[in-house]
Amino acid sequence: MIFPKATISEIIGLLEVVNDSGGIEDAARLAADFDLELDEILPSIDGAELLGFVRVADGNVELTVDARNLLETGIRDRKKIIRDKVAGVGIIKELTSKLMESDERKISKKETLKFLQDKIATADIESYFRIIINWTRHAGLIGYNSDSEEICLM
Repeated sequence: MIFPKATISEIIGLLEVVNDSGGIEDAARLAADFDLELDEILPSIDGAELLGFVRVADGNVELTVDARNLLETGIRDRKKIIRDKVAGVGIIKELTSKLMESDERKISKKETLKFLQDKIATADIESYFRIIINWTRHAGLIGYNSDSEEICLM
């Protein structure tokens, strides 16, 4: 898996639907519930799996204990769970380390895109940048200033 092109909100929506189905659901049925093709929902499933919120086997998507905990807690605890999960993702750990090593704990968007391009071989690196910023902003780890085009530790 390169890095899933799914927002945190899309992943949480997926978790809520699986939870409403008793904690396990067929991936194709999930896609139908969202009125999507299977390949359109796979990024959300991959994102949930990368964060440790689901296990996928034999076409079924099953919530983990961490997902159940996330869905049963309030906003404050949800933010902490998401922060811990996102902070544990390899490429985000590396990006956070890169920021910590920089003098002002911030780097330019251009430098970030180069870093990501070295990790994710794709012509569409801008969309991966947006998704990673979505994840890290949602988790309260990394901020992005669109005026100065810099990312920084939060």
